[in-house]
Amino acid sequence: MLQKLGDHIKACQQRAIDAKKRAAKASSSHLKAEYEALAKQWTHLASSYEYSESLERFLLDTQKAKDALAPEAPD
Repeated sequence: MLQKLGDHIKACQQRAIDAKKRAAKASSSHLKAEYEALAKQWTHLASSYEYSESLERFLLDTQKAKDALAPEAPD
């Protein structure tokens, strides 16, 4: 799952960069504002994925630590 989130993060970041480039080249102020808003939304989505990824890492690390401390069951 972490790899998939990493791919989503990269894709969102790339789309934000593309939207910023389009905003810089926009011919009208309205179009420029639309692309800037779109870039902001892609950046926000990337941040959300990054948060989810960090939470998932925390939960996995916590589970590993818990498993390491658990006594082994007798045979």
